[in-house]
Order: sequence, then structure tokens, then C-alpha cells
Amino acid sequence: MKTQILDFTEDNGLVLCSKGSAAQNNYERLYISEVKKLNAYAVFFRRFFKTKEDIAAYKSEPVVCVFQEVDVPVNSPRHKEIHAALWSEGKIDVYIISGKTRLDIYNARNPAEKVRENELSLENLKFTEDAVKALDKEHSAAHLFGTGTFWEQIENQNQINFEKSPYVHLINYLMKVRKGFNERSKKLEQETIDKILVLSILVKFLEEKKDLGQSTLDEIFSKYQVHSFVEAVENGKLLNVLGDLSTEFNGRIFDQFTPLEKEQIEKTDLSLFAQFLRAESDLNTQQLFLWKQYSFQHLPAEVISAIYENFIQEEAQRDGKGREKGVVYTPIHLVNFMVDEVMPLENPPSSFTDNGIYKILDPTCGSGVFLVAAYKRLLQWWAIAKSDEIGEIQYPDAWTAQKIMEDNIFGVDVKRTAVRVTIFGLTTALLDYLTPKEVWRKLKFKDLSTKNIVEVKPPTGFFKWALDAKNEGRHFSLVIGNPPFNPEKNVSKEKVLDQKILDSLGLKHPRIPRKNFALHFFEASMLLADRICMIIPSNVILYDKSSEAKDYRESLFTNYSVSDIYDFTHLRESLFVKKGSGKKVGRTPVVTLFAENKPSEFKSINHTVVKRTISVEQKVRFEIDEYDRHLVKWNWAVDSEKQFVWKTNLLGGGRLFHLIHNLSLLPTLKRYIYRKKEENSKWKYSSGYKVGGSTTKKYLAPYLTGKNTLDTKRKFNRELGFSFVEEINKEFEAPRTKELYEPPVLILAEVLGLESIPMQLFTNSQPFNISFVGIHAPLKEDLIKIKSYIEDNYKLLKAYMLATSSKLLINKETTIVKEDLDMIPFATKEDLITISDADQILLDDLLTYEIHLGKAITKNSSGAILHHPVKEKQLKEYGEAICSELNDIYAKGGNSWQSGRIYRMPSYSVYQIGFGVDGKLKQEFVANQLDDSVQSLINHDTTNRGAAYKRIVRLYDHVDGFDCVYLIKPNALRYWLKSIALRDADETFSDFKAEGY
Repeated sequence: MKTQILDFTEDNGLVLCSKGSAAQNNYERLYISEVKKLNAYAVFFRRFFKTKEDIAAYKSEPVVCVFQEVDVPVNSPRHKEIHAALWSEGKIDVYIISGKTRLDIYNARNPAEKVRENELSLENLKFTEDAVKALDKEHSAAHLFGTGTFWEQIENQNQINFEKSPYVHLINYLMKVRKGFNERSKKLEQETIDKILVLSILVKFLEEKKDLGQSTLDEIFSKYQVHSFVEAVENGKLLNVLGDLSTEFNGRIFDQFTPLEKEQIEKTDLSLFAQFLRAESDLNTQQLFLWKQYSFQHLPAEVISAIYENFIQEEAQRDGKGREKGVVYTPIHLVNFMVDEVMPLENPPSSFTDNGIYKILDPTCGSGVFLVAAYKRLLQWWAIAKSDEIGEIQYPDAWTAQKIMEDNIFGVDVKRTAVRVTIFGLTTALLDYLTPKEVWRKLKFKDLSTKNIVEVKPPTGFFKWALDAKNEGRHFSLVIGNPPFNPEKNVSKEKVLDQKILDSLGLKHPRIPRKNFALHFFEASMLLADRICMIIPSNVILYDKSSEAKDYRESLFTNYSVSDIYDFTHLRESLFVKKGSGKKVGRTPVVTLFAENKPSEFKSINHTVVKRTISVEQKVRFEIDEYDRHLVKWNWAVDSEKQFVWKTNLLGGGRLFHLIHNLSLLPTLKRYIYRKKEENSKWKYSSGYKVGGSTTKKYLAPYLTGKNTLDTKRKFNRELGFSFVEEINKEFEAPRTKELYEPPVLILAEVLGLESIPMQLFTNSQPFNISFVGIHAPLKEDLIKIKSYIEDNYKLLKAYMLATSSKLLINKETTIVKEDLDMIPFATKEDLITISDADQILLDDLLTYEIHLGKAITKNSSGAILHHPVKEKQLKEYGEAICSELNDIYAKGGNSWQSGRIYRMPSYSVYQIGFGVDGKLKQEFVANQLDDSVQSLINHDTTNRGAAYKRIVRLYDHVDGFDCVYLIKPNALRYWLKSIALRDADETFSDFKAEGY
């Protein structure tokens, strides 16, 4: 008899820990081997399939952990142990404790709450009885967790918060500790305090690694007659303990202090620091925190890196420098996502399994977060290969684990602090996979800073190192990282990008658009690597329309084999953003680029657009569904006339590209004006004057100075027009010709309004600056024609600019540039714009919904509209749209596609459409239950794959004389838009065509 808990079964993703052989892939095998140490009973996995035909998942994520415990009261030591471990590791969404008479579900994404001094409670993390009963009654648990939609349900959205993640919770507390300790301890430098704090976390980690109840540190503690590290600090034995650890482990891991620092520490009263370490009272930190909320042996090693990155940024702000210009914190979930994609657990490379070699380089390693994650993956590869021999998961011993690190992990940075923290993080990762006995008896660290993780001299840093590495014949299997997008403060780009060094390197593509900083790291790294997985600004690599950028893209996609581009542009307001110095920082649209160092095989490029969801907002995981994936033909990727394919994908893809392409073939506004100029040279078309900076060459322009110019600070009034302000500058970098400002002149603001572009026709001389575009013509009637055309066709033109602009929805929301106006279709009577019903659906949805894809999705934010529950009226409109499209192809002889039953379940809907005799399929809504035939169809498909894991499912069946399609999707509106109906129709047609229909 197969096990069932709620509706989790061994057929839909539940793996019993006692039956580890039932795991479908290495992701499941590894996690089962880990969670068995907690005596878990079972794990429900979310499974991912590459194709419809796959029987086994190529990748899985643990989402629900099940414990069968006869007697585990709430808040018992056993219960707190389970929660601390699962919350600290940050992988599981919820866990179930199943007893003889009860089944409780707990939120594993939030920490235990402090209720009294030094006391924790898990009461408020338990889901209500009603919530559990609803999951049981609706048989929806497997679907919700299998598709990743559990947190997207309205009743669950407020129960997950990134600020309560183990990483942020610990970092926030340590930042307050750091500040408080710094304010009270005047004898210690900030860097010394940082070293003490990070070393304390490392010692705390060691303190929890125990064999038979004995800590690896017990011998040292007994030597100084203390029982814990906190006691050692209280008794003035901090340096003694660290000194003994340094002797024991070598490698200078614990030998971080200079003689002067040691002297200062000896003179400092550390009792206050010990109080912070105990964290048993708030001590003005205004933070509810206890060390025992954590299980340090389950805390990922990447957290050490995250701590130091925050310290570095805090120090930059404390010094009044603002946030370091070249440094951006890389979120851990993004790092793990990239490592999973470029170093999947399945099928490790033979170079590693046979010879233990797979060399990895991070050219700007920063805190080492990428190298730590990559090193952990190497250890997992080793364990998987070993398990094939012995039948169970076994990680390498101390000597082998160290050798893997020394042979394969390499990093470069210009900051000594970065080198130190990278080594800290790698050390923690190594310790994490060793038994306490191995740590204590066998482990002897080598100094990684001599060869593996090296400090390089600024400003040329990595580039000089890369030149030496190239000359030495060094080579790496993989380069991975997040290079700086700008040089550090007070360092010019020219000094870092030393032309002599770049010439000597011999970059394959020396002409890099706008001399982009990150792309130089990419190009230099490619000289040393087989493969690259790197974060790059998306506005440069995909959306820049300059001729230089177009030429670079063509060369890049030709000379290298680019397989995948994951586009995080919609996350520009949330992925890297961290509040600091009173404003948001790190607001940058990015992609991750996957490329091999070999000529292109001219295959299509996978362009995956990551959208905002609750899980994404809370930095749990990236949710990617079928609608997010787009195949870009190689010849389109290199075609400058189809460059907007990336932008149309960003806004939904599919037919939108073809609509925009057809519009791009029409004459443009720029072309129309230039033809007019050929007829009469008095036509002028230009942006307004530019004042310029203090270092630029300037010119007198008396026709501007002292005149009323358009005011950029006050909004356009549709009744009164623009406002004015006196121009006080006397000299201008680019004053433009006087004739541009002469009447008649049509002036357009470089911004998209709701109803039209703000514009006004002036019959008097009117100056305007670079925030506006002006058109001067000899005849006022010609300008009235242009103005009327833009107003009459604004929705179409707005959609066109949104889908083609290199700025809109990339790093600007409504600001346009003259280039955007240049390229709008300007159709004359001979070039009429014809818009089909399907085209109109695309335009309407773009302007109503897709325009908000990059906006926050919280309740009162613009992006929330896409996540509202779909209404019956909208479902009907969806059905009408999909049937209409399919009927254009198939309807004949009294047979057509029709909408049938629409099953409204609490978290998803099942929409039936069928082909048969006209009017014979009845449309009706069915609430909260499925017909047996539909349930059977879904159950059959979900055996090992299908609807339990996919957000978007199409199932086919023959029912009562009708060929039926069942579309199963979450209830969020974004899945049921009419533009999505067009895409579903296309996919359905492709399925039928593949089957010969």
C-alpha cells in the first residue's frame, strides 16, 4: 500500500526517506541523505521536466518535509530542533508533523519567535486547523507545492517575508551588534571588529559540530576552564582560543590579527561583546534574536560571504563615501540558480569524475559567494560519483575535499578583505561536509591566498592577472561571477581598462559598446575559459540599439556559442536593490549569459524572461513557466532589423514580435521629416539645447539666455500646455541653431503620457532644452498634421515605442529619447496601418497589463493587477479568443471549437474547449469540484510528471463526440489574458500539427 499524506503520494512527488532508491534524480538523492539525519519520514519534491515526454524529472526542489512523531508536543526540544534546522538551511517551505491523532503544518520560512527572555515559541508558525482541513478537503496540497503557487495564494502571501529569512535575520542582527560594539569600543578599529564578528560565526559553527555530544572545541575549552566560546570571551581568552585553533588547523584561517590588533584586543573590555554573542537580551538592538533560533550546522556557508559584503557596504557609508560604486551584493538565491544551471547535478563532467579536475574562476570574487556555491557543487558531484560505486551518498574525506578545493577553486580581487572573506566562506563550506572527528584530527588548512584566492594590485587588477595567466597557459573549465558594472569610486575607467594591457590580451571583440565595464571582464575571461556564466547589464547586451551594440551582438553570437540568456530586467527594482544612504541602490537590469568558447553552431538561443512573483519578491526562488521561455532564432539574434525581438519577448513574445515587425516596415517619422527637409531645407528636427558640464567646451547663445524656456520640473497641463522658466545660463555645450526655436515649432516632451505625448504647437519663438524634441516647419499645417497623427494613433505608437525602445521598461518607466520618436511608424494614405482583431488584443493587453510587468506586485502596487484572481467574465473572454483563433483554421462543415465546462478550483482553473457540432458543447462554470473523468485524466498525466508540477498544462481527450483540450492554469489573471489565449491557440495548433491533424 502506497503512502499518502494529505494528497502527497509516492506517485506525485513524495519520497520516503526509507526508500531513497525511489528518488528520481540526484537532487532528491542528496537531500534525502541530508534530511535523514533529522530523522525525517518523507519529503515532497517539486519536480521539473524538460519535455512533455520525460518520465523522470531532470531537477527537483524539496518543498515539504514530513516527520512522523508519536509524541512531539509544540515547542518541545525535538520540535525546536527540527524547526531550527529547516529554517536555517532555507530550502523547505513548510514541514508536517504527523502523529497518531493530529497532523500539524508549520511555516519553515520564518524563525521561532521570542516570547520571553531566552524563550522561543513556534505556536504562531502553525497553520490553522481550517487551513489544514481546506488542503485536505480540496486535495490541493500537491498541486500548490508542486507548481510553486502555495505562497501566491492570497491567504498565504503575508506569511513569507525575506526579512525573516535566516540570512537577513542574522545579518541584520550582526549589523546592529557591529554598530553598537563600534560605538562602545573606541580602542578597536572597525576592521578588527569585523574580523572578531566573522571569526565568531566560524567558531560558532565549529562549536555545533559534535560527536556523541562532544564538541570539537571541548579540548580547547577545558584547557582554559570554560565551557563555550562566549565564556572564553568573557574570561579574556578570545585570543588564546583563536591561537589554539590557528595552531590546530594551520592555513592562517584563525590567525587574522596583526600584533597591534592583538595588543588593542587585550586592552579592550570584551564583556559587552560577549553579551551580544549571548543575545539573551536586546541591549538596545531593537531586534528579537536568539542564537538558538539557528542550527549553525545547517546554515549555508554562503551566509559568511553575505555578512562580509554587508560589512563592506556599511563601512563605505560610514566613511561618507556612499555605497561602493563598483560593488553590488549578489543575492544567494541568484547564485544558487546560476550554479544549478551551469553545473547541474545530473551528469557531472568526465574531467571531474575521472580526474578530479574542473577548474572554476571568479574574476572578481568579492565575498566569494559564487566560489562557495561552486565548491559545494564539486563536493556533491564527488559524492554522487561515489554513490554509484557504493550505493549510498558519501562525501569525500578531509584530504580529498581539500585537494578538490586547491585544484579547482580560484578567485581574484583587488581588495584584501574580499580575499579574506572568500577563504572564510570556503573554509566553512569544507567544514560543513566533514565529520567532527575529521575536522579535529585530520584537517590542516593551507594558505589559499598564495595561489587560489589572490589579491591583485589595483587599478588594472584582474586584467593584468589575466594577461599573466594567459601567458602562463592557465585555463579554466568555467568562469562564473558578477563583475562590477563600474569602477570603484575615485578610479577612472581608463585606469582600470589600461589600453596597453587590453591590446596585449588580444580580446576577440576589442570594440565593446560604450566601453562597458562588465563586458570587458566577460571578454577577458573568455580568453581563459571553456564556458562562462556571468551577470551582464541587459540594457547593454540586449536592448542597446546603437550600431556599435548591434555589431557587438552579431560578433558575440557568431564567435561564441551562446545557449541561454536568463533575463531579469523585470526584477530591476527588486533583485539587487538594497536601501542605503536614504535611497535605493543597485537598481540595474541584468541578464545571466551562458556561453561556450567555441564558434556558434547557429542554434536558436533560449531567452527566458523571469517575472515577478511572491517567491521572487521574497528571494526564495525564481518561478519560470512556459510563457516565460522564448526561442530566438540565431539569424534573428544577429539581424539588426529584428533587434527588438528581445524586447517583444520581455513583453510577452509570440505574435507581438510579428506585429511590431510589420509596423517597423512602415515609413518612420524621421524619414517623413527628412523627405520634407529635402523639399525645403528650412525644416528642422532636433532635441533642445544642452547646457553641459563644467569641463565641456561651450558657446554663447544670446537667443537662449534670458529667454523663457520650457520648465522641466512642472507637469504638462492639457488645457494650458507647458510652463516656463527663465534660462539664466549664458554658455551652452550644444545650443542648436536659432532656427529650431523659431515659429511655427511643435515641441514634444520626452515622456509617455497616459493619453498622449505632452506636446504643444507654438506660433512664437520658443526655446526648450534637451528634455524636449522640436520640429520646425515653414508651414503650420504640416506640424498640425504631425500632431494630429500622433494624437489619433497614440495607443498604437505608445505600444510600438514600449516594444522597441532601449530605455522604456529597461531603466526608465516613461522617459523616451529622440531615437524613439524617430522610429515611430508614420503612415501616409499610401501606407495605411491595418490592425486585425488579434493585433488589437495584443495592443490592449500590452498597454493594460504587460506594461506593469516590472512593477511591484504588493496589494496597492501597479503590478498587482497581473496577480488578481481571474473573474468569470475574463475567463469567458479568454475562451472566446482561443476558440476564435482555432476556428480560423479548423471551423468547417458545421463543426467548430467551443467553450465547455470551466472548473473553478480554489487555486487553479480547468478550462475545457472542444471541437465538434456547432452549439452542442455547453459552457458552464463548476465550482470547487472536478468531474471524475477530468480528475482521472489529470491523475493519469501526473504519474511521475505533468499537472502536479507544471503551472501550465494542456491535456487532450475525446468526450461525447468532441475532441477536447483541457487547459489547467493558476487562477492569477496573467495566465488568462486574451493575449495568452492567442499563445495557447498557437501551441494547441502546433500540438495538433505534430500529431498530423
